[in-house]
Amino acid sequence: MKANRKFVNEKEAVSAVIGVILMVAITVAIAATVYVYVSGMLGGTTGHTPAISCLPDNTNDKLVVQSCEAGVSWSDVNISITNSTSTYYTTKTGTVTAGDEIDLSSYGSNGESVTVTFRYTPTNTLMGTWTVVV
Repeated sequence: MKANRKFVNEKEAVSAVIGVILMVAITVAIAATVYVYVSGMLGGTTGHTPAISCLPDNTNDKLVVQSCEAGVSWSDVNISITNSTSTYYTTKTGTVTAGDEIDLSSYGSNGESVTVTFRYTPTNTLMGTWTVVV
């Protein structure tokens, strides 16, 4: 019994409020550390789909690129061309830049609508769809 009384008689201790604050702070620090560790292990996203803007040129049977984010390679863009009967796939080389053209004159007859679709292959995401009357 004497051993227990020794602790009761001493009045030096941390208050309950400070103890609770310390426990909460330690818990938050551990949770943040675990979050950072786990998010680093999971990795980031595979990337984003670049924005592209095209203008259909019905008089010259072309699709003209107006703007595109810098550094996009044509090899990363899947181009499909669909008319009333078939779907064709075409490729281009180099980097996508403003002013690039896709000639559509051989993919349709007079007055036929041809739909051009760009799909960004690294993220398998649709970049845009345009219709040109050839």
